[in-house]
Amino acid sequence: MSRKNKQNNSTYASASDCSIALYFCSQPCMDKFIALDIDDLYRESLLNVESLFIKGLNQCQYDLERKKQQEEAETEAELKLENELKQAKDIEVFISQKWQEAEINCQLQLSKLKPKQRKSFNNLIYLIPKINENEYIEIKYIIGILFQMYKHDNCENNKLSSVSLSSVELQIFQLLQSNDIEKICKYPYLLYSYTNKIYKFLKISTLEKLQSYIIPSIIRSIIGKKLTNAYGIWSIDDEPDGNKEFFGYSLYPSASFFNHSCNPNLINIEKGAKIIFKLLKNI
Repeated sequence: MSRKNKQNNSTYASASDCSIALYFCSQPCMDKFIALDIDDLYRESLLNVESLFIKGLNQCQYDLERKKQQEEAETEAELKLENELKQAKDIEVFISQKWQEAEINCQLQLSKLKPKQRKSFNNLIYLIPKINENEYIEIKYIIGILFQMYKHDNCENNKLSSVSLSSVELQIFQLLQSNDIEKICKYPYLLYSYTNKIYKFLKISTLEKLQSYIIPSIIRSIIGKKLTNAYGIWSIDDEPDGNKEFFGYSLYPSASFFNHSCNPNLINIEKGAKIIFKLLKNI
């Protein structure tokens, strides 16, 4: 297994499969990523998501009839869940029940497999839901938070200089406001995406060291906090029409001390690939 390719600024899943890789903006950026990782867990987790996402796309590409059937079944399931949500007497209880049902269904599917079968992704690929690009980005974000939780819980034997800083950020993250109920009420289709696709994908495919963190309360909290506190990452574009390419998003817990009101307490200044936040008043 090749650890890195310094010419391409990329990290490869294997020497024989150079199409599955993590790409970085610079060599120092990649070196920092590697230094902050633990036993290649974060790298392997992200590459695992990448591999399964691509396999899902390829399956749909070569079996168009199956893709059509899956899309029709998914649309029907979404509409059914949306109607149930609208008729629910207590929306919060209903949403919680759907998260628990997702956990039970995943456990039931996994219980039918032998221990050796669970360790082979060839056996799991047919259980893993096909995800779209937005869900793919969401899953990578969740993996990042799960890794920070793992690092926090296993940092006693590590000498990473970043552990204390990461721990502070993780503590702040736990204090952030969640906004999943309001968002689901506005966009009901998200409930199906969160419970039947994202959660199921994570529960079935995530590496063993992170599995203990994949429970409804944790995943739901991670998603809910993102809805209120995430920062979009866009291309730097000087075109007059202002069109920018969306690369994804990230969440910086300490930055959530900056308010989001119409009377902001800071401005952001772009300096190349960096963004500098300058406070307008004390907070």
